[in-house]
This record gives sequence, C-alpha cells and structure tokens, in this order.
Amino acid sequence: MSRRSCTRAAAVAALAIAVTAQPAQAAAPGDLHSAPLPFLWSRSELLDVAADGSSAWVAGYQGAYCVPWVDHCGLYSSGNPVVRRWTGSAWKEYPLQGWSGQGQIGAVVTAPGETWIAGGTIGDSDYYDYLARFDGTAFQKIEKPSANTLDMLSTGPAGTWVAQIPPVGSSDPQLFRRTGSTWTPAALPADLRVNDVQARTATDVWTVGWNSTSTGGKTLAAAHFDGTTWTRVATPATDDEFVKVLPVAANDVYALTWNNLAHWNGTTWTLTPLPQSVDRGADLVRDASGDLWISKGHYPVVGNLLRYSNNTWHDISVPGTLITDVVVAPGTSTIWGVGRKDDNAAAVTNS
Repeated sequence: MSRRSCTRAAAVAALAIAVTAQPAQAAAPGDLHSAPLPFLWSRSELLDVAADGSSAWVAGYQGAYCVPWVDHCGLYSSGNPVVRRWTGSAWKEYPLQGWSGQGQIGAVVTAPGETWIAGGTIGDSDYYDYLARFDGTAFQKIEKPSANTLDMLSTGPAGTWVAQIPPVGSSDPQLFRRTGSTWTPAALPADLRVNDVQARTATDVWTVGWNSTSTGGKTLAAAHFDGTTWTRVATPATDDEFVKVLPVAANDVYALTWNNLAHWNGTTWTLTPLPQSVDRGADLVRDASGDLWISKGHYPVVGNLLRYSNNTWHDISVPGTLITDVVVAPGTSTIWGVGRKDDNAAAVTNS
C-alpha cells in the first residue's frame, strides 16, 4: 500500500483539521463471530494477524504465568511463542528455526512471496530480538541489521522493512530495507521516529510516527518514499502520534493516531476524532467496500472494533472478547480480528 505522486508539494502543503466528532452508532448484530482456533495452552493471547489471498496467519503466545508475591510476580513467564497458519480448512504450525527459550511472537506480516515474523524473549512488549522469514516449510532466522532491538516489521510491494531502537544519543539509523540478503539503512528526515511503514507500490511508500517537541512531548510526523528519496510530509501540529498508515491511492492516504483518524488528499490533512469509546487507536485496515476498520488496542471502553462507513462510526462488538489487531483479506471484505477472551486466545471473523 501507499500513496501519492505529488511528493514535491508535501513539505509545503497546507494543513486543514476538520474536528467533526460524531457519536458511534451500534452496528447490526452478527457482523463478527468467534472463529475456531487450534489447541493452545491456557493463558494465551494472539497479538497480531496477517492475511494473503489464500490464508491467514496469527501470532502470539501461550502458557504465560504469574505467581503473585505481594504486589508483583514472584515467578513470571511471558509464555511460549505461537505462530499458526489458517489454510482455509485447517490450522498449521511450522518450526521456528533459531528460536530458543520462552517468549512471544508479536508481529507477523505477509505479502506475495514473503511472510515474516518478529518476537523474542524480551517479554510482553512490542520489542523484538528474533526475526525470521518463512521459506515454505519453516521460519528461518534472519539476522537483524544490528544488535539493537526491533520495534517495527513490514513487508509489501516495496520490500521488507524493519525499524530498530538506537541507543540514546546514538547516530545509528532507525529504518532498514531488505536488499537481497542484507539490510540497507534508509535516509529518513531528521528526528522522525517510525511506528509504521506501508507501500502501495515500489515507488509509493509511506512511513508515519512522531517527532519529539521542545517541551518533551510528541507531534505527528510522516514521510514519503518515491523509490529513491524519503521526503518529509507536513503534518498538523498537534500533541499526538501516528501509529498506522494506509495508502489507498496517490492522493488518498489514511492514517491512525492515538486520538484521530487522519486523511491526506494530496494537499491537506483532515483529522476526525475517534469516539470516546477509544482510549487509543491501535490498528487500521480498509475492506473492499471502502469501509475502514480500527482496533482499539488494550484500552477499550465500549466494544472491540470500530467501522467507519459513510462518515459514521459504528461500534462492532463480540461480548467478552478483547480485539487488539485486525486485518482484511486482500481484495475482499473478510475481516479477521485477534486478541483474547478472559485468559485465552481469541479470534473473530465475518466470513
């Protein structure tokens, strides 16, 4: 995915913020239902989901535990890694080469000819020290660009990208692109901190995230890659950060912040506040009808997912299930959402 042929105008684009908050309306019941999962140990959760034209991938952990001692865990385990593939008729498991010990798989991404995972032993966080690529029969460990921890993984028409966390004060690059069997650093605009990278084509790639402010806060940040150069895209000056980007066409890009749904028309950004039922936006996808779906992350007040259709918010709920990540099967309106229900992994779908 990605967007836009008018990158030259991006840095000087006018900014427009449309504050058009609307209450979320109840969606028709039965839009989503629980999907059967393979056997997993108790105290499990699915953290990420990805889909291609013929299958869906889920990732997470199982068998986590905490033995309470006063106000903390006297004994603790972040569990064991989970990666499963739905083939259309059954769930399949594949070896994780180079993995040892306990830990979680926090990210799975897929595109034609490419499926990657990231996770590790750091615990229940979004930081990864294990990276692997699927070769058709197993996940083969791939060395990271450096010893630094990863916190973003993406793959698509412009290749596979990872973001690392450089040490404070370090000049280490943050974003890398897979080139053959090596990693090539990306020359990003100064101080841009990456949360997501998505490509519509090999020459239409977006990254979004945040910049630090002089007062120690955060402000929106975005950049566009034309296949050769990264160019900063002007963004509204608001105390927020982009978490996801969704390029639809050259002049049609959606992005999700903690507090808003953002849209770029090639010249200006429009921000539409998320309903009050959302503490923080977490994930953003678009189905074949043009509707947008947003997961609320780990902090929902009401419902599990949001659908944005005809400029109206709809709460989509599966009682008792916390959905933290969502995906649309390419070219369809088939939705997969993953998370947990009580202490066990859960998945939902509308298929």
